[in-house]
Amino acid sequence: MFVFALAVPALLVVLVGYVVGFELWSAVAGDAGAETAGWVTGTALLLAVVIGAVRWQRRRSRRRGEQGPSGRA
Repeated sequence: MFVFALAVPALLVVLVGYVVGFELWSAVAGDAGAETAGWVTGTALLLAVVIGAVRWQRRRSRRRGEQGPSGRA
């Protein structure tokens, strides 16, 4: 079940990025290469969301004074 709890939101983010990238590419340059543009956009959006979540979590743990995995505050 834990895998689904992480996989479903990740797939939704990739899907939203794919749809946006595909539609923008199709509107600007036509259908040639639109699928590749969609996958690149979806992957880039997933990467941005993951980086943002990691940074937010680190900032939040520093504010609370929690120790990180290395034992430092």
